[in-house]
Amino acid sequence: MSASRLERYYTPQEVAVMLKVSVDTVLRRFSEVEGVIDFGSSEKMHKRRYRLLRIPESVLNRFLAKKRVA
Repeated sequence: MSASRLERYYTPQEVAVMLKVSVDTVLRRFSEVEGVIDFGSSEKMHKRRYRLLRIPESVLNRFLAKKRVA
């Protein structure tokens, strides 16, 4: 695998620090974005959903470019 194909993946905690928002905000904003990897489990009766997201750098950059104020 070439070095150009390697991409950095961020945790919601890392993205929250970068954007200066809460982890819950990052989870809400990125949970349904195409390209974000969700390793978590779905919600079952009497059991909360477990979220384990990884956000690719390209998805984060695309999100920031879309939200940038000119």
